Amino acid sequence: MVPQNSLPANFTGQVFAHKLNFISTTLANSGIDLSRLLKDTDIESDGLNDREYKINKEQIVTFYRNILALEIPGVSLLLGASIKPKDYGLYGCTLLCCKDLRSLLEFSLQYHNLVTKTVNMSLHLDDESEQSCFRFEDLLFASDLAEFNIELQCVIVLSLVRDFLDKDDFAFDALRFSFDKPKHHQDYEDFFGCPISYGNQYSEFVFSDDKWSLNTPKSNPFAMPLLLNQCDSVLDSVRSKNEFLITINQWIAANMHKELCAENLASDLYLTPRTLRRKLSEQGTSFRDIVKELRCSAAKKLITETQLTIEDIGCSIGFNDASNFRAAFKKWTGQTPSNLRM
Repeated sequence: MVPQNSLPANFTGQVFAHKLNFISTTLANSGIDLSRLLKDTDIESDGLNDREYKINKEQIVTFYRNILALEIPGVSLLLGASIKPKDYGLYGCTLLCCKDLRSLLEFSLQYHNLVTKTVNMSLHLDDESEQSCFRFEDLLFASDLAEFNIELQCVIVLSLVRDFLDKDDFAFDALRFSFDKPKHHQDYEDFFGCPISYGNQYSEFVFSDDKWSLNTPKSNPFAMPLLLNQCDSVLDSVRSKNEFLITINQWIAANMHKELCAENLASDLYLTPRTLRRKLSEQGTSFRDIVKELRCSAAKKLITETQLTIEDIGCSIGFNDASNFRAAFKKWTGQTPSNLRM
């Protein structure tokens, strides 16, 4: 498999709140008061209606936990199936103008940072089997939310693709989930309209290459250049604001095998530890959170894509004791390293 347009699998800085806005609107139509969703999030209720309003990972985690606390059966299906291109503003408008399924999926990856990015999406091509995989990886690193987060994104992607293709019955060839079969699995099998398997290494849609050329009837090639310029402008703004975090991520990745210390990072950046903490807090994160996310992401990649021993993997990301690494990984993901490798 050759990955295409793969984005870094970690949550960097703040993201737009578009997804939370449409979720709150959908649940409001079902009689759910907004205050129940915003409880303990510090999210401004008026902010959700602002296209420029941004939130951090911890706010999304709390918001999602408030959703699950409602105990609505199949809630990710209810929410994801309600999404429309207009809910994503400029991103959704540009998606509508894409000429075919290939350009649609590639744009969604390249510009995913324009919306509420809670999963990493990547495209993997296999020339031998003439099949492709559209893969989803959780970025919230909250074990109690991983299943909901992935399910919701899969439903959103299929709902949008059906809308863009103007085919309500469109289905990918197969869907693989990395988690166990849920109680509401029959509802999902009915919605996705394709064979679904559970307990896989990755969560991903699988489809044959002949689907690449499916046309999007709402395509507008004349508007596309202008919209892409606007998308690039917004994306450049997002990147410049996150440049500080990118530098920190690179430092941590380069020193991950060592005992990491915020004071050493601050020194290398010519900052005081207090200034470093303040700058990270302004971005809605902390040194400890970034270290945890990068170590978890690196560990998952090494476990699934190499034959290194669990002890060697733990050592390579800064754990001298294998039992401490196993305990930390279980806390991060809800499963043991050995279970993930199976």
